[in-house]
Amino acid sequence: MAGPGPDHSYRLSDDERDEALARLRTALSEGRLDFDEHESRSDTVLHAVTNTELVPLFEDLPPRLRPDAITAPEGSAAPAVPEPRREAAPAERPAGDPRPDRSGHGVNVGGLVAWGGFLFFVWGLPTLVSGNVTGFLVFLGFFCMLVVGPAVGQHVKHRRRPEQGGRGRRGEIEDG
Repeated sequence: MAGPGPDHSYRLSDDERDEALARLRTALSEGRLDFDEHESRSDTVLHAVTNTELVPLFEDLPPRLRPDAITAPEGSAAPAVPEPRREAAPAERPAGDPRPDRSGHGVNVGGLVAWGGFLFFVWGLPTLVSGNVTGFLVFLGFFCMLVVGPAVGQHVKHRRRPEQGGRGRRGEIEDG
């Protein structure tokens, strides 16, 4: 097969149309298509009856974005959408890698600050201004449990991490 094009024409299934639409969305997200071109091609995919109608829609896109309906022989199983790149987990990274840990096991500090500010202005400040000491102490308890506790836990976690890797605060190897 010289270029994009199926060996023979056949009627498309809904799954094959969905795959073609997913590939067009990938091309849009990569900046290969503008919104108008994406909309036009998507409309054509939705109205396509045979796989040969998809060929002109993908000729100017990289081969990895072409759906199986126009590249793979019928019945072969290939991944519908390219696998997204994943960042190496902290355990897979070299010890001196400066990239931050984005494994999803941390507290969103910005969210804590926003949540703390919201709680203070909605609950803490009104009870403080009203002079309700009991209400303010209840607020402080909830504030510490919901905001201060996770923030301190995150701080402790980040302070311990260099010791676990065998490196000091600035990346020097510690003598043990």
